[in-house]
This record gives sequence, structure tokens and C-alpha cells, in this order.
Amino acid sequence: MDPPVDISFYLGEQAKESLSNLDVPVSNGQIVSINLTDELPDDPNELISFLEGENCSKKYWISIATAYVQLNKLDEALTIINHALKLAQFSEDEKISFHSYLVWLYLKFISVGVDKENYLIKANMEISQLSQQEASNNTSNILSQAVLYLFKDRQDKALDIFDKLLRIDPNNCFALLGKAQIVLHKTKHYANALKLYQQVLVLNPMMKPDPRIGIGLCFYGLKDYTMALEAWNRALDINPDNLKVKILLNLAKFSRTFTNSLSDDEFIENYQSCISQMSTYYKESANDSVILLTLVSFYFSKQKYDVVQALVAKIVKNLTGYVGDSDPIKFNNFTKLTKFQSVILSQCAYWLGRIEFTNSNFTQSSKYFQESIKLNDTNLPSKLGLGLSQHNRGSLEESVMTYESILKSNGKCLEVNYSLGMLYAKQKSRRKQEQAIEILERYIKLSNNASTSTAPHEDLDDLSSKEPVALNAYLVLSKLYEGRDIGQSLTYLNKAIESRKKINQDVPLEVYNNIGVFQFMKQNYSEAAENFELALKKTDDKIEDADGDLNLDLPGDLKVTLTFNLARTKEISNQTEAIEIYETLLKECPHYFSAKLRILFLDCITTQKRTKKEIKEEIEALLALDSSDLEVRTFYGWFMKSFGKKLGLKPDADTNLQKDTLVDYDSHDCYALISLANIYCIMARDLKAEDAKTQDEKKRKYYIRAIELFAKVLSIDPKDVYAAQGLAIAYIENKESNKGLDILRKIRDSLNDISIYLNLGHVLVDLKQYGKAIENYELASSRFTDEKDSKIHSYLGKAWFLRANNEKNLNYYLKAIEYTEKALSYATGSHSSLKFNLAYVQFQLAEYLTKLPVGQRVLTDIEKGIQQLKQAIEILNELSSDSEVHPPYPKSELKARATLGSATLLSRLNAVFEETKEHNSQIAEKLEVAKKIREEETAAKLKIQEEQLQAQRLKEEELSKEREKLQEQAQQWAEEARMNVIVDENDDDDKFDDEPKEKEKKKRGKKAEKSETAAKGKGKKRGKRKAIIDDSEEEELSNNESEEESSTKRKVEENDEDEDDRPKKKKSLSKEFIEDSDDDLEDDLFNEENGEKNGDEEQNGEAKEEDS
Repeated sequence: MDPPVDISFYLGEQAKESLSNLDVPVSNGQIVSINLTDELPDDPNELISFLEGENCSKKYWISIATAYVQLNKLDEALTIINHALKLAQFSEDEKISFHSYLVWLYLKFISVGVDKENYLIKANMEISQLSQQEASNNTSNILSQAVLYLFKDRQDKALDIFDKLLRIDPNNCFALLGKAQIVLHKTKHYANALKLYQQVLVLNPMMKPDPRIGIGLCFYGLKDYTMALEAWNRALDINPDNLKVKILLNLAKFSRTFTNSLSDDEFIENYQSCISQMSTYYKESANDSVILLTLVSFYFSKQKYDVVQALVAKIVKNLTGYVGDSDPIKFNNFTKLTKFQSVILSQCAYWLGRIEFTNSNFTQSSKYFQESIKLNDTNLPSKLGLGLSQHNRGSLEESVMTYESILKSNGKCLEVNYSLGMLYAKQKSRRKQEQAIEILERYIKLSNNASTSTAPHEDLDDLSSKEPVALNAYLVLSKLYEGRDIGQSLTYLNKAIESRKKINQDVPLEVYNNIGVFQFMKQNYSEAAENFELALKKTDDKIEDADGDLNLDLPGDLKVTLTFNLARTKEISNQTEAIEIYETLLKECPHYFSAKLRILFLDCITTQKRTKKEIKEEIEALLALDSSDLEVRTFYGWFMKSFGKKLGLKPDADTNLQKDTLVDYDSHDCYALISLANIYCIMARDLKAEDAKTQDEKKRKYYIRAIELFAKVLSIDPKDVYAAQGLAIAYIENKESNKGLDILRKIRDSLNDISIYLNLGHVLVDLKQYGKAIENYELASSRFTDEKDSKIHSYLGKAWFLRANNEKNLNYYLKAIEYTEKALSYATGSHSSLKFNLAYVQFQLAEYLTKLPVGQRVLTDIEKGIQQLKQAIEILNELSSDSEVHPPYPKSELKARATLGSATLLSRLNAVFEETKEHNSQIAEKLEVAKKIREEETAAKLKIQEEQLQAQRLKEEELSKEREKLQEQAQQWAEEARMNVIVDENDDDDKFDDEPKEKEKKKRGKKAEKSETAAKGKGKKRGKRKAIIDDSEEEELSNNESEEESSTKRKVEENDEDEDDRPKKKKSLSKEFIEDSDDDLEDDLFNEENGEKNGDEEQNGEAKEEDS
């Protein structure tokens, strides 16, 4: 059996039942039981009479009043308490309790929104009176003061009181609940508030208000919706009649309905269930603001705006007491509102604003939204509504500012990213358009990452965790990228198709058309045709507009455009089929001049079905139908320029036509302006005058006029690339190359066309920036051709040749020859000019080699030069032969140059070869001689070094032998000296036998000390010590021997200063022999330096002894 989940879990069944019954003892000794939930009368006077008659104590009066409060019958409870206060049976202390209860009853009135201002005053007065009658530390009175501060929205003061109470009693549940509420709603520190609520739950699981409600709110704020629902469900188990918990659970269900419904049917079912439950709660509490606001949302979606306004007015009346007789409600007039009231009123203003927005009253809707934001500055829907209202009434800048301010505080809001991106996209500023791209791409990223799935749906497809992206976002991004990156523009159009397919919606035909156009621009003609054909198939389907109505005109209008685009694409692969499509289109739309002009154009250049005269007549017929059609006039101008001479037209016929177009029809016709500008450039190039100064002046005037015309076109259409290129070329030909170069570089950034790179290459060649010119030519070749274009290779050959002449580099000449040979191999038609170019470069290579200093020549390069020169001579002879029909120069000049090459230049080159060969052989001989001399010098140096090393080794051997001899001699002398010392010592003993023993002992003691001191001084240089002997002859003899030994030692040291074997010699003496000696002899022989120091100390010692 499962344990109970209601209040009986904590109190037990018996205690649970006792809470709903009140046993009142009566005067006859019996007990009357009153059911506090089901048997309370509507009129409390019956119970008042009973309690008064039985003279019941205070607790019964308060219990019955509390029962009425729990049934939301506050007036009845107030009647009971007021009557009790009038009775004389209660003492003053008991009446204080009633007054205290009265305070809480007033606060209850305030909490349910009944006459707030009045009851705030009454509660404040009661608290003031109680504070005078009771002790200042009365907990109930202090708590009531804190709660009153909460209702006055003075949360800081309330928090101070709660903290004060908690310092007195850390387990005060009321104070903990109050502090938790402030932390939750004011600071939004959900984790801290959660700890406080959980502390209350542990201390008192049956606490009212239920801390589980606050726990659920904290978990909801922490995004742990599962735990929040568990907390609220548990609170409902404890108290099934708790309306606040029911409302919270219903709102959570609303949220899940809006975010987790996977189908329309599921959404409808869940939504109806939520609304049904909320309607039930409305019957329980008709004045609850949250319930009313939920119903406002429902009736707004049903477009029952009158009901919405009535509900909003009811909410405003309940919160403020305001009864508006006239619309609109002025929310700015409401003051002294609590935070909760401000939030509710903000929502009311928001819904009124939406009603006005729906009615297209954007000025009034803006006012409501602004009032809503003032009441609650975190009301995001009101901010979005304000931005939309501003935009719809034409205040674009204000709308942008509103959305920008929203974006700063709500960077991940999908709606504001989308709206601001769209507004930026409408502006002409390049910076704004870049911002539009950035924001719209962020919107798409946020939509794809917007997880709306919950635990039960985690295993569903990716669609459940993504917010559908607005189709317009993809289309606008595609348009923004159109002039920057066609590839990226295509990508977004394909994503638009994918997004529509995911939600089972039709793809607009315009999307397929745009994809086809972009594919055509990228020269993907087959893909372009596929998209046009697919769109044409879909024109037969029914197309609905945004309101769901059938759009009958759209398929027909689009079909004409799609058919023309398909035919235009087919021109590349199948011109016959393209012409058939054009003709079919003309049958359906006879006055569709664009199709007719394409047919005439194809007749001009390829099909030749009509003669040029017939084409001219048809163009004139079109002009007769509509002489103001600029497209027809433009085509006629091109036709005159291309075929006017063949038809016998005047040379200036096309010029006159363009002038007439500008004067009579459209002074801003871009094609006419560009044509006139080009004519001025041609006139400047072809100008020939006898006076060079006059010629330059006229040229300059023509170019300036052309520049003005190109500039006018760009002022009309800043993206006209042909005008921009024409302007750049005009500047360059007018010797303003830097200006032209700047323009071409700007065009290169916006137009991906081969002509840009070729023109850049030409300009850079003129500016002698050959490296950059070569780079642009190579880009043009690799990007836009199959790298077999003869002209581009000819340009590369010229650039390398000019670079070789400028930098005098042999490899550059060879590169020029390589590219010129490639240009010749890829060329079609006449090759005479390319052959001459090749021969010319080969001649220049030969000239370069003959002028090189002999030290810089390489025989293999000269051999190549000879071969190239011979080939050049053959080419010139071929060009000067009778078989050549179109030689680039007079044949006589070509023949003379060939003769000059074979007779003079070739001979010089051969002479240079021989000279270089001889020079190289001489250099080789000199190098060989120098090498031999160097080897001999090296061998001589080695021999001398060997001799020096040998002599040094011999010398070292002799010195080593001499050192050995000296060491032996020194050892021999040392032995002899030791023997002499032994003999002298024995004689001294005989001579001094008569001296007092006491003095002898002292001397021997002194000698022993000296011997120890000498032993410590081993390892140092040798020194002298003098023994104290009274006999002068003995002393003299000893001194002589000592001097003799010292002189011998000095000789030994001079001959061998690096002697290291002395310590070993000392060790060879026997220990016994050293002890029998004079104790100082060893130090005299081997520690000369130490002996000198110790000798001085000994003399000082002797002096002290003699004094004694």
C-alpha cells in the first residue's frame, strides 16, 4: 500500500480530521463539534451568538475566523473579530491578540486586491497602536510590519526586519519565507532563494504559505522544469484546494503546449485543455489577475477585442480602483504601485497596444507599448511591439534605435535579430548592409540552435530542436550577397528551399528563377536550365498568397519571365531550341520585344536566317511601334555601329541615334551615355593633327568629355561596371594612370570578370609594375579560361619581355619567349604578328647576350641564344617570303632585319661564344695553377710543422732526463744531511749532561711542542728552524751546514720548479728515523716556507723562556 501523499503524511489521518473540526465545550458540560470546511454558515452572526452565549475563550473566536479566511470569506472573518473586540469578557491582553489578528486580516485583504489603499492605512494604524501597547520585540508585530513594507514595495526595509528576526531566531519560518521571497523576486538569485525555501520546508513541512511553491519557482528560474513541476504537484497533493499552485501548473502546461507540440492536432488538444482548466479557476477566483491575463491572450487570438478590453479594464480596476469612463486608459497616471502591480499593468498596456496595432492605429499602439515599458522595463514583447509600431508609421530611424537597444540586453532574441537585420538591409549604406548580413546570419544560427525539445522528445529528428527560419531571411541574405559573392547567394537560396521542404510548404517560384539566374552568371548553364524548367512545371500548380487566397495572375506573369530566361540559357548549348522557345513566347506575347530582339541578335551573329537589311527593317518596325523603348533603341545603336558600313549608313548614324535618345527620350539612359563616352574615347585615339601640341590638347578635351559622361552614368547607377571600367580606361589613356588603377582595383573587389584583370594588367605594365601585371594576367588565365588563351599568353610574353629589358635578367627573356611560343601555339587564324613578336624577343635576347660582360656569360646560355637567333632569322625569312599574304611589316624591312641578324648579330654571338669559351679556358688554367701553388704551400707548411714538433719532443725528453738526475742528486744530499744531524745530536748529549735536569726537561718540552707544530705544517714550502745551543762553536757549525743545504736546495728548485715528487720522498723516510732526529730536520728539508714561519715563533718562545 502506497503511503499517503497529502497532509496526513505529516500529521496522520486522525490529526488531519481534527483540523477540519472544532470542538467547543458548552456550559452544560457537553461538547459541540463545528465542521470548519463544510458547515460554516454564510451569515456569521449565528456563530457569533453561539460563541458569545457560551462565553467561549479567545482561541475559538480566532479558529472560526481563520476558517472563514481559508474559504476566502474575509468580510465574515472581519465581522467575527470586530464583534469579539467589543465584548467585555476579554481582557486587554486578549484584545491585543485580536488586534494583532486584525492586522493580518487587513494584510489578507490587501493580498487579494480588495480596496488596497484603505486596508493599507488600517493595517498601518493597527501596527502603530500595537507597537505602543506591546513590547518592541513582539515577533508577530515585527513580522506584520515587514509584510506591510512588502506590500508597499519597500523591500529593503522588509529585508532588514527579516534579517533582524533571523538573528534572534534563525529558525523563524515566517522570516525565512519573507527573505526568500525578496531574494527570489528582487535579486533573481534563484539558487540562494531555493536554499531558504528548502530550509523552511525542512523546519516545517506544513508551513503556509507552502514553501514548495517558492521551490518550484526557483527551479523554473534555473531552467529545471521537471523539478519545478514536481514541487508544485507535491504542493497540490498537500493542499488540493491551493489555487496558486493550480495556476502555476496550468501556466507550465501552456508553456509546454506552445513549445513542445509536434503537430497542429496535438497543439489544439493541449491548448483547449489548458483554457478549459483556466476557465474553471476563473470561477473560483474571478478577480485573480493572472487568470484574467491568460483569458485575455485567448480572446485576443479569437479576435474578440471587446472582451479583451473589458478584461483589461477589470484587472486595472482590481489593482488600482480606477474606473475608466473613456478610452484610452492612461497607465502613466497610476502611482505608488508594487512591483507585482507594475508587471500586471504592463501586460495590460501591452494587450491594448496589440489591439491598436491590429487596427492599424500605430500612433496609439506606440503609446501603449511605451507605457508598458515604463511600468516594466523588462517587458520584451512590448519593446518589440514598439519597434514594429514605429516602423509601420514610417519612423524608420526610431525603430532601428529601439531594436538596437533591445539587442544590447537580449542578444539572443530571434525576433529582434530578424527585425533589425531586415531594417539594416533596406538601407543603402554599405556598413549597414554588412551589419544586416551579420545579424541575419546570427538569427539563422540562433534559430538552428534554439532547443525546444524536452526529455520525452529527445530522440526525435532535428526539427524538434530548431525554430523554423523565416523564408525572407534567406532571400534577403541572398540579395545582400548578390553583389559580393554569387556562390554564397546561391547557398542561401538553396537553404530557403530546404527550409520550406522541411515544413511541407511550397517554394516560391521566384527562388527557382533566382537560382537559375545565378547559375547562368556562374556559367553553369545546365544547372540554370534545370531550375528554369522546374519552375515552369510548377506554374501549372495553384499558388496561394499569404492570406491563403488563390493568386491567379502570378503564375502567368512568372511564366513569361521563366520562359525567356530558359531560352536565354539555351542559347549557349542549343540555339535552335532557344529560337523555338523565343518564337513560342512571341506567339503568346506578341509585344514582348526582349524575345524579338534576341532572335534578331542571333540572326546577326550566328544563324544568318535574315539579311542585315531585313534585320534593319524589323528593328525600324519595332521602333515605329514604340519609339521610346530604350531597349530597342539600344539594340539599334549597337546594330548601326557593327553593321552600319555594310548597309551604307552614315558614319555618325549611331552617334546621332544616341544623342536623340538622350535629348528626346531619356537623358539618363545609361547605354546611350556609355556609347557617347566610348565614341569620345575613339575620337581621341584616332585624332591626328600636324601640331603635336594641338593634338594633345584636343585629345585631353575628348577624354575629359568621356570622363564626364562615364561619371554621369555612375551617378545614375553606381553599380554599372561598364561605366566604371570606361572611366578607368579614360583616365589611363589621359595619362592619369593612378586614378584609373584605383578604380579598376575597386571594380575587381565587386565584379568577378576577366576584363578587370586584363585591364589591371595593362595599366600596371604602363606603370612599369611588371610583377603585379604578370600576376593579374595569370589570374585572368587561370580563373576564366582553360589557360590556352592566345591573347593572354601574348600579354604575358610582352610583360616578361618589358620586365627583362628593365631588370636585365636572362631568365625573364626566356620566360617571354616561352609565353610567346605558347600564344603562337594556341592562336587560330593568322599568326604573322605573333611570329614577328617571337622573332623580336629572340633578337633582343641575342643582343642582351652580346652586351653581357665576359665574366657574366654562360656558354649554355649563349648556345640557347644562338639557337633562338637562328629560329628568329627563319621566322623573318618566312614572313618576308612571297607566300605570306599579311606580313606585320613591309617585307623588305623584315628581309633586311633577317639579313642583319644572320650577317652581323649571329657572327657577333658566335664571336662572343668563342671569346667566352677562351676566357673560361684561361680561367680554368689560372685556377689549376693557383690550385697547385696552394697545394705546394700547404705541403711546405705541414713539413715545417712536423719538424717543429719533432724538435719540441726531443727537447722535452732531454729536460725529463735532466730532471730525473737532479731529483736523484737532491735525494742523495738529503740522506747525507740526515746522517750528519744524527752524529751532531749524540755529541750534544755528552756536552750538556751537567746541565740541570729541570732545564733539560723544559727544553725537551719545547722541542716536543715544536715537533707537533712542525707536523701540522706538512705540505707547505720548506723553511729554516734554529735550535737553541749555548755552545757557540756548535751553533756556528750548524749554521754553516744549514746554509750549505739551503744553497743546494735553491739550485734544485731553480732547475725543476714543477717538481711534484717531494711528498713521496718524505714518505720514503722511516718513522723511526724521523723520531730520532732533531724533530725539526724534516721540516728544514721539505717545508722551507713553513719552517721560516715556525722559526720566528720558536725564537719568540726562546725569548720568553730565557726571561723566565
